[in-house]
Amino acid sequence: MCIIPDTHIPNQTDQMKTKIFLAHIIILMFCFQNLFCQKTSSINNTDSNEGISSLTGELFTPDLIVDPTTYFNREWLAGDIFLSNGEVVRNKLIKYNGLLDELFWQEPRSKNVVKLDKEAILQFHFLNLNSDSTVYFRKLKVKKYILADSAEVFGEVVYDGSLSLFILHTYKFEGTELIRKGGSLFEKKVYNEEPIYIFRSANNKTFVAKSLKRKSLYAFSPGNKDKIKDFLKTNKTGKFINNLYLVRLTQFLGTLSN
Repeated sequence: MCIIPDTHIPNQTDQMKTKIFLAHIIILMFCFQNLFCQKTSSINNTDSNEGISSLTGELFTPDLIVDPTTYFNREWLAGDIFLSNGEVVRNKLIKYNGLLDELFWQEPRSKNVVKLDKEAILQFHFLNLNSDSTVYFRKLKVKKYILADSAEVFGEVVYDGSLSLFILHTYKFEGTELIRKGGSLFEKKVYNEEPIYIFRSANNKTFVAKSLKRKSLYAFSPGNKDKIKDFLKTNKTGKFINNLYLVRLTQFLGTLSN
């Protein structure tokens, strides 16, 4: 007598179960891959499409190359833009140029540079400028004798209080120099930054200074020359003026205006 081993011969039902199981596996793999791609995209996409329709401006195609030294930030940085209609357009790649006093936005898909409409902007904020997340620029209305080309300018907010301080990052034309590029000589314009300091009280009384030396500050409060002199003696800045000193100076001048 011959004993035949009990071997299982798959029928049509078993084959159908196998196909369904494999189909479920493929679907799950596709879902996991799609979720991973979405997560990676959200991390790498600094400039999303959110809020783009609210930004207005024009394609920036200058006749001459803008001197890179006149940009407040030479690299594109993520920032929030606060609009006059109350909207906040967040996390866009922006640059600010002090010579032109214009804010630029890099369109994420085409990489085109757009000069944004100044009229539509109240202020803008750099999310991370050299590890500093507190850098804001606000649009200010100033008299035309301060800046001949504009009544509305962007000023960096240094201190915001009963007496506030803003810096206009303006530039002065110093002359030209010859540079060699690609075997040819080109004439390059040379600019030197000349910051303008605007002190503004809560009632919009404004004091403008192109220098923070003693004689300039005396004009802020002529009746308090001795106090100003003592402050400058005990708060020496050295060659470079940093924001910590500017904050202390603004707070001190605020006490004189009370």
